[in-house]
Amino acid sequence: MNSQPANRKTQQGAVLMLIAFIIGLGAAAFMYKMFNASNLQAAQDEKTMRVLNEAKSALIAWAVSHPNHPGQMPYPDRNLDGNYDGYSDCFATNQSFDYKFLLGRLPVHGLDPNCNHHGITVAAALGADFRDATGEPLWYAVSKNLVHDYYGTGSNPIINPSIANIATDWIEVVDRNGNVISNRVAAVIIAPGTSVDGQDRSSAAPEASEYLDRIVRSSDGVPFKNYGYPLNQFDDNQFIIGEDGRTVGANDTVFQKPYYFNDKLLFITADELLAALEVRAANELKNALLNYFEPVSGDRPNGRGVGYFPYAASLGSSKDYACVTSSVAGVLPINSVAPTSFTCSYSRGGGVTSASCSTGFTNISSIDMRRNNNNFTSSSGSCAHSGRDCACTGAGSCSRNGQTFSCNASGSCAANFSGTITFKGGDFTSASSRCSLCNDATCSGAGAGIAARDSCADPVFNTGGSQLPTWIMENKWHDYFYYASSRNGIKLTSGSKVNIDSLLIGTGRSIVTPRIVASKVGDQLRPSCAVSDYLDSNENANSDEIFDGVNLTRTQNYNDHTYIVAP
Repeated sequence: MNSQPANRKTQQGAVLMLIAFIIGLGAAAFMYKMFNASNLQAAQDEKTMRVLNEAKSALIAWAVSHPNHPGQMPYPDRNLDGNYDGYSDCFATNQSFDYKFLLGRLPVHGLDPNCNHHGITVAAALGADFRDATGEPLWYAVSKNLVHDYYGTGSNPIINPSIANIATDWIEVVDRNGNVISNRVAAVIIAPGTSVDGQDRSSAAPEASEYLDRIVRSSDGVPFKNYGYPLNQFDDNQFIIGEDGRTVGANDTVFQKPYYFNDKLLFITADELLAALEVRAANELKNALLNYFEPVSGDRPNGRGVGYFPYAASLGSSKDYACVTSSVAGVLPINSVAPTSFTCSYSRGGGVTSASCSTGFTNISSIDMRRNNNNFTSSSGSCAHSGRDCACTGAGSCSRNGQTFSCNASGSCAANFSGTITFKGGDFTSASSRCSLCNDATCSGAGAGIAARDSCADPVFNTGGSQLPTWIMENKWHDYFYYASSRNGIKLTSGSKVNIDSLLIGTGRSIVTPRIVASKVGDQLRPSCAVSDYLDSNENANSDEIFDGVNLTRTQNYNDHTYIVAP
């Protein structure tokens, strides 16, 4: 009996099984390789994002801890000096600002030690040599609103919450579809990843385009260049958080092909920077208040030992921010000298309007007259007219036909017609009869009225051990805190915390349409004597001693942030 056909079939079956095994093994190896590649990519992306977040925190900390100009950001490390050395590059005082100065590598070493124009020297580094998962140094772009201008005598940006309302020169970040994520970005930090699309990084200091990527939208051919800041109309001040080219499928129609993009981007908004900066400002103000109150001790070497917190200055203060006797809520009394008491008087009768101040023009900025109708046609001396208004800062007059408003050098004024008198710049503390006030005093109608400025007997707050830092004063941070104390014997409450002696509330920027705060119908307008123009919740703005708790989340309609001073 012949067994060869059976053996042949057995052998053929074994060969097929071997082929199937080899194919299966290859498929398994391929799947394993793909799985490992996917895991490796995910691990690299995770590491890169972790480094970006660390760099973001370090950059905010660097700006907030700036010794002279907190909030100010460094210029990038650019290749205009022929290298990338990790130092922030300034520009010469005879060179005008250029937007190309705002994009480069993250300056991990801080300011260039040779960059000391105008005394701008900061030795502090960012704390680490931040690199993405591929080993590439991070890139960085910064808003013009947050850097020193080295041209000529130089200038520093005023950085306080109002800067967030500036409409121009913030960076804009968009998503993969071109939708705006934020148009008030202070800085972006970018991980460039490996080179794509023929990028050549072999020279000593390659251009940004050799690291940062470009994509083009299929719908309209609009290009987005992370290296284009800000060279053309499409991407002025604009950066894109695009999708990694390794995950964009062939059927994805959003972008033109071929598609090369692997930038990873993180950004700092103006609000994030200002929130961190407000904490430093609050700590400076709190320290000054405690130095005023407490005596010298090991923990408080600059204590003045006054024994109480100062009375507040009035909201809307625009002249001297002096304390007002018995006022326990308002703004900090930052005047560095004690104010003078004086009185301004008004009367209307017998066809004559009279106005005068006991100290002349010394403690006010002007005495103004507004006609009830018709414009002034001429003015002379230290008086100037505009429409129906005449403002006098000394001896002079404004006229229309035979009607004249005139003042002498001693601050005594008279008019032979009816109108409204305003004593400006006096920070008045009281008014009676025909006069009303909000710092300035406005008087009108038949009869008499008085506006007075009563001196406050408190020791001056903003001096000695409780003197506020220069940067607080220069950047007017004192205008962005509401101050309250229990000096009238009524303890304060913040949320669940009771028996508070003093607190501060960071007011943030004014909130305007289309956003609306709970405390006011309409836009917040500052300076103002109305607390609802500063504080956003009904609880904070109802003029009692109870306030919102600390650490409430800020929203687009709520900027208030409470800081306990004592205890």
